[in-house]
This record gives sequence, C-alpha cells and structure tokens, in this order.
Amino acid sequence: MLALNKYYMPTSRRITMYCRVTHIQFDASKENEIAELLESKRDTMMALPGIQSLCTIVTGEGEITSFAVYDTKENFDAATPEVGKILAAFAAFATAPPVGKEGSTLFYM
Repeated sequence: MLALNKYYMPTSRRITMYCRVTHIQFDASKENEIAELLESKRDTMMALPGIQSLCTIVTGEGEITSFAVYDTKENFDAATPEVGKILAAFAAFATAPPVGKEGSTLFYM
C-alpha cells in the first residue's frame, strides 16, 4: 500500500502520460558523433506528436539512456514510426540492438 503524502495523487486525479525508456550501447569513441546526431534530430524530435520532454543521459562508457515523455499513448503510438527512423540513425554507432521499455506514468512532477 502506498503511503499517502503530498506527492501522491489518487488514480482519479493523476496525470497519465506515456513514456519510453531506450537504452543504447555504442562505440564509446563515438560519443561526440552521437551528441551531434542527437542535435541534428532536435527539430524532428520536438515535432513528435504529444512529446512533452526528452532527456538522454550517459549511463556508462559507451551507454546512453533516453527518457521520452508523451502526453498520451495515442500520441506515443503516432510518433513510433518517426522514432524508429531516429533510432535507425544510431545503427552506425550501436554495438548492440537498442533496448526499449514503455508504459504509462505512475508518478510525474
């Protein structure tokens, strides 16, 4: 049972968003190229339907993890083909297939 506190909202009042977390392993010597690729895709990513935020962090040598937050699952689904194209651009740098997970939010600030 979740302890109720000032940050918890009951399901009926909770803002439900939909998120994707993607983990990519890449050739660590190509980190600058990855940053340039991300920057070159900025306008495309900002135009994704319902995108609320996107953050990509370095989680280890040759590892990045991206967190994308969408306003609804419907917009997440609509953005999926374009996201696939963006991920395909990483193929030249990847050392393993990307690993992604998705789901609706339980908590969001």
